[in-house]
Amino acid sequence: MKSKKKTPAAPAVDPDAADQDAMFKLYQERGPMTDIDLERAGISRESQARNAAAVAERIRLAEQVAA
Repeated sequence: MKSKKKTPAAPAVDPDAADQDAMFKLYQERGPMTDIDLERAGISRESQARNAAAVAERIRLAEQVAA
């Protein structure tokens, strides 16, 4: 009897986490950006609304560490 090899499942990618990372990296590279700038960078306004608070907190923490 042949056993079927299971292919390992790809890790689930959280789109919000990916957008938070992208927003944070953009902030580091370019500074504060408008919602239009972020939308042009590929981050929807809905995602911006969901993730803005988390990214703002991440920015505050990064600035505290740098100070």
